[in-house]
Amino acid sequence: MLSAILLLLMALAPLVAHADALDDAVRRVALQLQCPVCEGETVADSPSGLAADMRSVIRTRLAAGESDQQILNEFVASYGDSILTEPPKHGISLGVWVGPLIGFLVGVLIVGALLKTWRRAPAPGKTATPQAVDGDVADEFHRFREEYGR
Repeated sequence: MLSAILLLLMALAPLVAHADALDDAVRRVALQLQCPVCEGETVADSPSGLAADMRSVIRTRLAAGESDQQILNEFVASYGDSILTEPPKHGISLGVWVGPLIGFLVGVLIVGALLKTWRRAPAPGKTATPQAVDGDVADEFHRFREEYGR
């Protein structure tokens, strides 16, 4: 009796392993798709009925032997590029990838230029004096500096 149960379990083991591999493949593809109903969730993580239907379609197509890319292409054809969790790196979507990098570089250049001007010491022998439109104010300033030694 025990040996019959063991033989049955051994016969079912490849089916369980195949099911686990198929589940992993479904999750791998579903993680690359945004749920059209739930904002910010992938098809793999969404509890919506539409996401469950999409996972079922993915499972059926994978079981039929289609590649991940073929399945993704079919969903993009139906829903557009917005269905993908990672936007394509071409056309107008290229800005999503390049824009932050350009912004960062511009920020670094601005900060570098500001630091350079802030750190620049005045030339020897020259003292910074305020620019006065009125000559009397400039004379008063120089007299103050001479009197108080500042």
